[in-house]
Amino acid sequence: MENHIEIKLPPTNNAEITKVVADDKALERFLAAQISLNQEGVYFEHSCPICNSSIRKDAEEKWLTNRNADEIKDFLKEKGEPTSITVIKNHMEFHIDQSYVELRKREYINKILTLSQCSIDTLSRVETALCSINERIFSIGAVEDPEISPAGLQKMKAEETCKLVTAMTKLLELRANLMGEMKNSGDLLSIRQEDFAKIFSEILEEFKTDEARKIVNKILEKFVALAKKK
Repeated sequence: MENHIEIKLPPTNNAEITKVVADDKALERFLAAQISLNQEGVYFEHSCPICNSSIRKDAEEKWLTNRNADEIKDFLKEKGEPTSITVIKNHMEFHIDQSYVELRKREYINKILTLSQCSIDTLSRVETALCSINERIFSIGAVEDPEISPAGLQKMKAEETCKLVTAMTKLLELRANLMGEMKNSGDLLSIRQEDFAKIFSEILEEFKTDEARKIVNKILEKFVALAKKK
């Protein structure tokens, strides 16, 4: 019986991947949880006593008339719902006018859900992001503002362009890795580890002598050691 030599590569996350059953409604539930609106479309904070009060609307109308926290406190106490001044001010100053913001969030989330229905690969998403950044860079170059001095305008353009180029550089690096393009050093190709191991496994099956197998394994060890330094 012919002996087989086992190739041992450093463990990676790929070796631990298990099949995941997709939950089509998980994203929708997650995004919906980001919106704090009740069934009437009014801002609702679960931890706020006034948001949960059956007389919330009456209390808010009184507040909008005089904006007097002490008056609201007395009103709530009379109705059997004593509440501190701090809670009243927090609700009246931050919860009354928040519905508009939440409705805008809902519109934005609906757009995300629509886009999530379009299944495209990672490389295509990176290409889309790169196109978007390119468009922004060109747009910044065309900006004109008579209220800003020429020097100030150039400084603003340079700063914004620098930020976009930094983001573009990271995306280009990711794109290169995804496409298996040459790295910056120009000496190694990006190859998935499972493909890399397969190549050496096939070579080892072709060579029958121990000396040839030792040479192949020695080369593999060198590549593995190099990968650990990256």
